[in-house]
Amino acid sequence: MHSGDFLWNAGLFVWRADVIRRAFERDLGEVADLFAEGSAQLGTPAEADFIDWAYARCPNVSIDYGILEKADNVYVLPADIGWSDLGTWESLYRVGERDAEHNVVDGEVLLYDTQDCLIKTPPGRLVVVQGLDHYLVAEHDNVLLICQRSEEQRLKDFVHDAKARRNGNYS
Repeated sequence: MHSGDFLWNAGLFVWRADVIRRAFERDLGEVADLFAEGSAQLGTPAEADFIDWAYARCPNVSIDYGILEKADNVYVLPADIGWSDLGTWESLYRVGERDAEHNVVDGEVLLYDTQDCLIKTPPGRLVVVQGLDHYLVAEHDNVLLICQRSEEQRLKDFVHDAKARRNGNYS
């Protein structure tokens, strides 16, 4: 919508610790109680293990639903801070540093006649790419993906098929 009547919730929050703690106690008491159990472990070497334990027992509720929708002291600050949701390959391409042929590369790669590609490979793997234009090449957990950047919306299908092929051993 281009009306200017709406703002996007980027999920970036600023609050004082005492204020958000009171909100948890008021609106998500179960979570507040879980973390109160281990307050003596916070700031100690046992903190990480305690947080893992407590987090696994927390209800599956977003901060938006559990706290913010019930609060009367939430304010929105419109800002143009150059924020981008880097949750997609295409967004990584947009913000990545490009070479002379407009490729974004993370890994050890030799490129020939290749342009406008995003290539992400694991350490220790040399990848040779020739003749691609506007492709995504990515390897993770021993799965190699090569697809047109314009087909990124099909990634869920590709992951589903890879899991089915290998009995769920890929993520």
